[in-house]
Amino acid sequence: MRERQQFLGRRIPGDGWLHRLGPGWKLGAVAAVSVVVLLFRDARVNAVLLGVLLVVALTARVPLRSTLAPLLRIWPIVAGVVVIHALLTDWTNGLRVVSTIAVCLTAASLLMLTTSVAALLSAFGVLAAPLRYVGADPDKVSLAAALMVRSLPVLADLARVSGDSARARGLERNLRARTVPLVLGTVKYAQDTGRALEARGLG
Repeated sequence: MRERQQFLGRRIPGDGWLHRLGPGWKLGAVAAVSVVVLLFRDARVNAVLLGVLLVVALTARVPLRSTLAPLLRIWPIVAGVVVIHALLTDWTNGLRVVSTIAVCLTAASLLMLTTSVAALLSAFGVLAAPLRYVGADPDKVSLAAALMVRSLPVLADLARVSGDSARARGLERNLRARTVPLVLGTVKYAQDTGRALEARGLG
């Protein structure tokens, strides 16, 4: 299915309680989880949070495979972080960093799998409404937030394609072979997005 090919996934149809929950509440929950992670900076706290998120996925009838897919896609990076910290600092610090990544990715995955982009755009618009009092345009702010959400899976796909191309040429360890196509693809995506916005009078 297409949602498994994107980094944070596309919304999975369902009628579980998390699907029915308002996007504002889910955005607030993701923000709260992020704050707790940053405040405690403890692998044990992160493990508890990850367990809670998995229970949420189960009770909301969201497939665990889809929920954990972003984390599974970057497992070489996660393993590398642990190894680097084990060599340069200590393995407990590596576990703290890795568990932080795991919690944040899982929370974001649940948000994207149970919320449509249209609902997110509406929620961003409500959250950005007070910005009009300081001269900002809430509609443009919410559009920028929606574009950011849309860009994450696109950039992740570009990184995957760049890595696959380098591997096919026997250059998987060549940093330039992996990064140059990614940078060029990212710039092209940004230019195409800008042209599309300008064509609709939103430049």
